[in-house]
Amino acid sequence: MKDKILAVVILILILVSVTINALVLNNKIDDILAKVKDISIAENSTKTVAESIYADFMQDQKYISLTVSHDDMTQIEEDFTELIAYLDIGDTDGAKIAKSRLINSLEHLRRLSDFNIDSII
Repeated sequence: MKDKILAVVILILILVSVTINALVLNNKIDDILAKVKDISIAENSTKTVAESIYADFMQDQKYISLTVSHDDMTQIEEDFTELIAYLDIGDTDGAKIAKSRLINSLEHLRRLSDFNIDSII
C-alpha cells in the first residue's frame, strides 16, 4: 500500500512540476515576444532597444535552456544577433526580415514548450 501512495505522490509532483515549468516558460517567452513585436524599425532606429531585449532574453535563457532544445535557443540567439547587426548598419529591409525570423523562432519555441504532443516527442 505504501508503494502505491508513494507512486501517486511522485506522479502528482511530476505533473505539478511540468505544469509550473510550462506556465513559467510561456510567460517568459510571451514577454520577450511582445517586446520584439513592439520594436519599431525605421530609418533612424537604434539597436539599443533590441540589445536590451536580447539582454533580457539571455537572462531568461538560463532557465529556458533547461527544458528547451539547444538548437532552438541557438537559432533565437542568431536571429537576435542578425536583427541587432541590421539595426546597427541602418538596413531597415534586412532588419524587418530579421525581426520576422526572430518572431517566428520565438513563436516556434512557445509552441514547443506548451502542452501538446510536439513538446512530448
